[in-house]
Amino acid sequence: MKFGQSDVDALLNYWPRLRRAPVTRDGFASIVGTLGFSMAPAGLPLIEDSYSIRLEVPTKTSANAPQVFETGGRITRHIDNHVFTNGALCLGSPWMLRRIIGTPPDLVTFVNQCVVPFLYSASCRERNGGELPFSELTHGKAGLLDDYEQILGLQGAKSVSLALLAISQRHRVANKNACPCGCGRRLGTCDFRWKLARLRSDASRAFFRSMGNDFRAA
Repeated sequence: MKFGQSDVDALLNYWPRLRRAPVTRDGFASIVGTLGFSMAPAGLPLIEDSYSIRLEVPTKTSANAPQVFETGGRITRHIDNHVFTNGALCLGSPWMLRRIIGTPPDLVTFVNQCVVPFLYSASCRERNGGELPFSELTHGKAGLLDDYEQILGLQGAKSVSLALLAISQRHRVANKNACPCGCGRRLGTCDFRWKLARLRSDASRAFFRSMGNDFRAA
């Protein structure tokens, strides 16, 4: 995915306390500033809070969603806080993020539906301690497996890996593979091929190829 000038403008119009950083990396637009929110999910308390953040938004085609960093030092860099060692927030699996962001990708939706709920959870933990208010994605490959099983309607790493391989291939190649659903037939003779056909619209074959490689290597 990639985002253009109009996407960044829309984000800055929606969140006026964010601004473009004066220095950016090649292929990325850096957005910095304060993200203030008021959120009260069903059955959970109202929280009004704000965080200093930096977004690294890809402006050239990338397999990954924008990276988000909390820069005020409130969220410790630790996997239990769903923060990677480089400081980037772990907002979800690549495929789930892609499905939320949509096609074409919407930067405002990404911040509103991925970043703000993460910060709300961090504020809940900071104020009340204990578990996060939303279900947590398990760390590492187990977390990816949970998300991909949910999207695909499959169970087990082998089935998910076969599905990711198939969805990264052309139809005529994928249809010769064993069906990931475990029916024992070729994909081209199983109704599961129709589900994969619908999911192909989520992203390019290159995205699914990269995602499948990362999943198998995890």
